[in-house]
Amino acid sequence: MEILEFLLDDEQIFTTVVSVILIALLIANIVADKLKKYKDIGVNEAVALMDEKDLVVLDVREKKERAAGYIANDVHIPMGQVKNKLNTLNNNKKMLVYCHTGSRSRHIAGLLTRNTFEQVYNLNGGINAWKKANMPVKS
Repeated sequence: MEILEFLLDDEQIFTTVVSVILIALLIANIVADKLKKYKDIGVNEAVALMDEKDLVVLDVREKKERAAGYIANDVHIPMGQVKNKLNTLNNNKKMLVYCHTGSRSRHIAGLLTRNTFEQVYNLNGGINAWKKANMPVKS
């Protein structure tokens, strides 16, 4: 009972509320990570996937971003257009999605898995990680 009184004390209530919110956000993040149906992979795993014939590499960056370089033989569909072009993608193939840093591609990977795509991978760190690993880039 003393702990509850301490936590609800006028001087302590703000800290208690912030702590509860942070704990809830942490739990939500852990649950969301467990429920995702795509896999985050690094550059080395992506290269290994590229040896397979049934892989589509999907660049979801904007057109102007591609001027800085892109992965060879990829398919370019800007993030805002992917939902409308799902029918142009083969859901029987493996999909490796990338963007600049990996955050937009993570969103699109989730979209794909919610739309009958079963083997979806997100390139952690995006094209930045690809370049940092000295992997080939087309321009």
